[in-house]
Amino acid sequence: MKLKLNFLSYFSFFLKKFNPNSNIFKIIKVFFISILLSNPIYLSFFENLFFETISPFLAIWGLILLLKSKNAKEYFWIGFFVGIFWFWWIGLSSIYFDLSYLIPIIILGIGLFYGILFRICHLFKYDFLRLCAIFCLSFIHPLGFDWFNWGILSVYGFFRADTLGIICIFLIAYFIYEKYISRYYKIAIILTLFFIGLQYEEKKPSNLNFDYKLINTDISQDQKFLQENVEKNSNNQIKEIIKAIDEKKELVILPETAFAFNLKNTPYEEMLKNLSYKITIITGAFNIEKNKIYNSTYIFKAGNVYIFNKHFLVPFGEEIPFLKDIINKYLLPNIEEFSKGPLQNQYKLNGQIITNAICYEVTKEQIYKNSSIIIAISNNAWFNYSTEYKLQQLLMRYYSNKYNVSIYHAVNGKENAVIKPKKPLSQKWYIFYKKIIAKIYKP
Repeated sequence: MKLKLNFLSYFSFFLKKFNPNSNIFKIIKVFFISILLSNPIYLSFFENLFFETISPFLAIWGLILLLKSKNAKEYFWIGFFVGIFWFWWIGLSSIYFDLSYLIPIIILGIGLFYGILFRICHLFKYDFLRLCAIFCLSFIHPLGFDWFNWGILSVYGFFRADTLGIICIFLIAYFIYEKYISRYYKIAIILTLFFIGLQYEEKKPSNLNFDYKLINTDISQDQKFLQENVEKNSNNQIKEIIKAIDEKKELVILPETAFAFNLKNTPYEEMLKNLSYKITIITGAFNIEKNKIYNSTYIFKAGNVYIFNKHFLVPFGEEIPFLKDIINKYLLPNIEEFSKGPLQNQYKLNGQIITNAICYEVTKEQIYKNSSIIIAISNNAWFNYSTEYKLQQLLMRYYSNKYNVSIYHAVNGKENAVIKPKKPLSQKWYIFYKKIIAKIYKP
């Protein structure tokens, strides 16, 4: 009897704590909604057919719960956690400028920024307008940083990975939530939107007509630019190129700043020119011209060298967008700012027009509009042990699908990738079904 009473008292306590009006329940609710709206980033670590299928529906569920959150404070806290779930890693780069104490301040600032944006969206009186405002947050790019893009919600699943697919995801969420439409009309509208947004065909992108090799390196950021390591790392890159030659490859692609110095007029430049008679080499390095420093891609082919300078620079990492004197004096006294190259760098290999992209640039929609093949090089060691590279890949996948572009991505840090427009999920399920049937009826 005593045990029964204890159980009832604990159960009663549990119910009180999870009362819909309790603060604990409200915190769990906004946290859960934020996770649903961020799900593709975290499910990408466990990529499989099941997670691919449910990912956009989890996002739809998150949007429905967001619309049900009538309280302005809830909108703020949902935005706060969404901002952190998407971008908590930004502050990690401050470690390499001896500014580790800024990490919690940066994370808090990111949360506050997106919390305020979501709170502003709540100011709209009607639910549909609120949802439209939330949708439009993708077009707000502080300091040119455009990684908050709802397009990633369509990278997985049955929907088209383009603007129409995203619009359908948002509208499906709205009509499921809408209370003033009869059930049958609602079902008809939702099914219509689903079939409008459904991906029916696989796009056929251009492919590199080279036998190529992507080199992945794993050099930590705190070691990469130390003078005592530069020669050793550079020699390792030369070994990788020679290995690619031995493997009869025609093209080898190395990551951003694979040679972590100004490559021009150095013994390594001569070495790469000589090797380029046997293989075309694409690599990252610095380039100094007229006292200006550039983050650049070097292309070595048949003894010639071609240099393409990065245009889109990372705020505070490669350029200081405002208050330069104050920031240089108190926060980043040792930072060397880069200069900008041309807006879009393209070159021709084997008769194909290739778009060059260096790290941050490969997530810029602008470079996809006139491209069919992108060769991208990145150094993601700035954000080791974070979700940064997964979000970068999701953005690349979205733009690859939207503009029918193939991307060949060589990385220092996590995961080289060859990214092409996605196959319809129905096709993947059909292949999976055939495999299951084959196993069941295997003689």
